[in-house]
Amino acid sequence: MMKKKNYFILLLLIVSVVTACGQNEEPIQLKVWENNPPTNNGLTDKAELFIYKPHTLSKLPTPAVLIFPGGGYAGVSMPYEGHAFAKWIASQGIVGIVLKYRLPNQHKEVPFDDACQAMQIVRNHAEEWNIDVSKMGVAGFSAGGHLAATLSTYYANNELCPRPAFTILFYPVITMETVTKGGTRNNLMGLTPSEEDIANYSPEKQVSENTPRTIIFTANDDASVPTFHSTNYYQALNEKGISASLHIFPEGGHGWGLLPDYKYNEESLSILKTWLDLYIK
Repeated sequence: MMKKKNYFILLLLIVSVVTACGQNEEPIQLKVWENNPPTNNGLTDKAELFIYKPHTLSKLPTPAVLIFPGGGYAGVSMPYEGHAFAKWIASQGIVGIVLKYRLPNQHKEVPFDDACQAMQIVRNHAEEWNIDVSKMGVAGFSAGGHLAATLSTYYANNELCPRPAFTILFYPVITMETVTKGGTRNNLMGLTPSEEDIANYSPEKQVSENTPRTIIFTANDDASVPTFHSTNYYQALNEKGISASLHIFPEGGHGWGLLPDYKYNEESLSILKTWLDLYIK
């Protein structure tokens, strides 16, 4: 009888652990704007936040990463550049927060309005979510990388938004010069952007001593966003004395995110884990 009782208790413990882990996989979901946002993009899409808490609770406040998936400013690639990455971040003891930002539709302020508001929401909920706001960084993929890098440079320099503590970039779009494929730039800025807007929204031109430390991942055979985006930004960071790390994999093309069959998936996450452990935690 005692053995059966002990077995039943053990079974309850296992079920409790599995249930708790399952709950951690379900994000908190919030609207970014309760009322009308400051800039109307003429579309019906809504900005949303998905908050993934760490798998193990910490007595001390933890870092957080606000994540911007890519999509050429024509869509938002949530599965492998959003949710999957946030879950991995949470597995590292860091709060992973995905922003499904609104599409600009040639209104450049729109995704940045959403990102700045999202950062403020995180600050407002910092105690509730056990976040150390001094260690809140941003991560971006492709066009989301442009969003993250611009927040870390032009927006931070001009105090338009809270300065991120660090920046993580995967195959980022950087420059808004004409060498950038027309779709991404046109979707953000329209067909005839001013020279001032091109300069302001080209992060390699806006790096300052205030720019946060950065790690960049890209692939040498990326035909959609060639490596010069990453190397030019890395060079600009170095010239200002900003701590920066650049990793160019031999192959992978564009948009690999956390795809499980990506050849360098494990290696890239191992590098990122080491960087987070050294500089962020």
